[in-house]
Amino acid sequence: MPAKPKWYGRLAQIVTDLEALPLPWVTRGTVEFMLGVGPRRAQQIIAPCAVEQIGSSLVADRRLLILHLRALAGGEDAHYESERQRKLARVLDGLRRDWVERPKLLVAAPLAIVNQRINDLPDGVVLAHGRITIEFTTPVEALEKLLALAMAVGQDMAGFEALTAGKLGS
Repeated sequence: MPAKPKWYGRLAQIVTDLEALPLPWVTRGTVEFMLGVGPRRAQQIIAPCAVEQIGSSLVADRRLLILHLRALAGGEDAHYESERQRKLARVLDGLRRDWVERPKLLVAAPLAIVNQRINDLPDGVVLAHGRITIEFTTPVEALEKLLALAMAVGQDMAGFEALTAGKLGS
């Protein structure tokens, strides 16, 4: 199914705005602005409601255009687009709520940890065939050593695999 125009989900507000206009007719430029479409698409939208041509531009009867847009709004495509936008809003709201309720744990990392190498891990971090041992005295020290290990593995995955798979005869 092709993508629906962005303005489908805003048709009710667009109709309200058109009803508030003081003039009984609508120009292509007004439709461009209200729907956020280009000149060609605006011309196509107002064509069924055109009552007069001024130069090369059509002028639509505002009342007919509103009826035309309401018919579009009542259509299946507009319904599915509105529902898609509602679902997206719910998902985004859930993600925002999770982000606020469960903020990420940040660990201050000294430069030495950020540039950690697999062959120079901190004391108490031991890699062996099928085993990783981390010795620590405080929870912060544990987090720092885990971070150092993660940074070292990120720098040298092959070295990590060799040490933990027993390929280096450690």
